[in-house]
Amino acid sequence: MRALMWIRTVSFLAVLVCPLPLMLRPSPAMTNEKRTLAARPLLSELDKNYPERFDAYFRDHFGGRDRLIRWHHRVKYELFRESPVDQVLVGREGWLFYSYAPAGPDIKNFAGRWPHTTADIDRWLAAQDERERRYAAEGAKYLIVIAPDKQTLYPEFVPYRYGPQAPGIFDEVLARLEFHPRLRLLDLRPVLRRRKDAGLLYYMGDAHWNQRGAFYAAQAVADTLRPDFPNIGLIRDADYDIRRMAAVTGELSTMLAIDTGIQDYDYVPIRLKAAASPTRDRGADTIWEQADKSMPRAVLIGDSFTIAIAWTLANSFSRMYIYQTTMKPPYPGIVHDEHPDVVILMLVERDLPRLFDQ
Repeated sequence: MRALMWIRTVSFLAVLVCPLPLMLRPSPAMTNEKRTLAARPLLSELDKNYPERFDAYFRDHFGGRDRLIRWHHRVKYELFRESPVDQVLVGREGWLFYSYAPAGPDIKNFAGRWPHTTADIDRWLAAQDERERRYAAEGAKYLIVIAPDKQTLYPEFVPYRYGPQAPGIFDEVLARLEFHPRLRLLDLRPVLRRRKDAGLLYYMGDAHWNQRGAFYAAQAVADTLRPDFPNIGLIRDADYDIRRMAAVTGELSTMLAIDTGIQDYDYVPIRLKAAASPTRDRGADTIWEQADKSMPRAVLIGDSFTIAIAWTLANSFSRMYIYQTTMKPPYPGIVHDEHPDVVILMLVERDLPRLFDQ
C-alpha cells in the first residue's frame, strides 16, 4: 500500500510540474482560435486585477495545452463523430456544417424550429422597402439574392437528429413578399438543386459554395436582370474552361484544429475571352471593370458569399463594385457615389435577419 501511495504521489506531482518548463517556450495561438494569447503580466503591474490576468496567461500557456486540445478534439471527432466546437456540426460521410446561433438562425432553422415571429420578418422586409425606394431615387434597380445554407442544399448529409428538413424562415420571407410588392428577391435554391448532378456545389469542409456553385448562381442573377438590362453580359458554359484544383483547408475544418482528412476541390471558371478584371482589389472592397461600356453598372453588397461569385458575375457588367458588409464598416453613400444601374444584395440564408440592417 505504501508503494502504491508513493506511485500516486509522484505521478500527481509529475502531472503538476512537467508542464511548467514547457511554459518557458512562447507558443502561438492555435489556427482555430483567431486571437492573440494572453501575455504574462509583469509584477510591476501588480494590482487587484493581477490574479485574473495571470490566470488568463496560465490557461493560455499551460505546457502541452495545444497538444491536449488536439487530442481531445481528435477523440471526439474520430471516435464519437462529434464536433468539439459549437460552431461546427459533423455530418454524414465526412461533411461538416456551420451552425452558430449568435450569428443568426442556427441548425434549428433546418427543421423549421428557429424562434421568430411574423412581425420580425415584416420588420426586415420593411427595411428593404425603404432601401429600394432610396435606390430608386438614385436611379438604380434593386435585387435581393439569397443563397441557400449548405444544409438546405445537402440535407442528405445532415445528422438525423437535426431533422427532418422543414420549411424555415426563408419560406416565410417569400410568403410575406406579397405584402411588399416593390421588392424583387431571387431564391437560388431551385437553381442550385437542379445543378447538383453537375458535381459538388459547396465545399465539404467549409460553409461556402465553391466556384462551381457560384458560377451557376451568377448565371441566375444575370438571367433575372436581363429583362431590365438587355445588354447585360451572358454567362454561358461554353465561354469558360472549368479547371479543377485542390482547395485550401476549409474554415470548418480549421475550426476543429485537427486534420480531418477532408480534401475539397475547387472548379475555377476561366473565361476563354478577355472580360472583366479587378482594377482595385482590397479584399472586401473591390472593383471589376471591362472595356465594353454598353453593359450596365452594378454594386454588389453582402456577406462572404459575394467573394466567389464576383469572378463570374463581374463579366456581366461594365463596372461592378463589390463591398462585403460583414467585413467592412457601413458605407451608406455607396450608391450615390457609384451611380449604378442596379444594386444587388447577396446574403446566405442564415444571414436573413441582417435584412434589417443591410
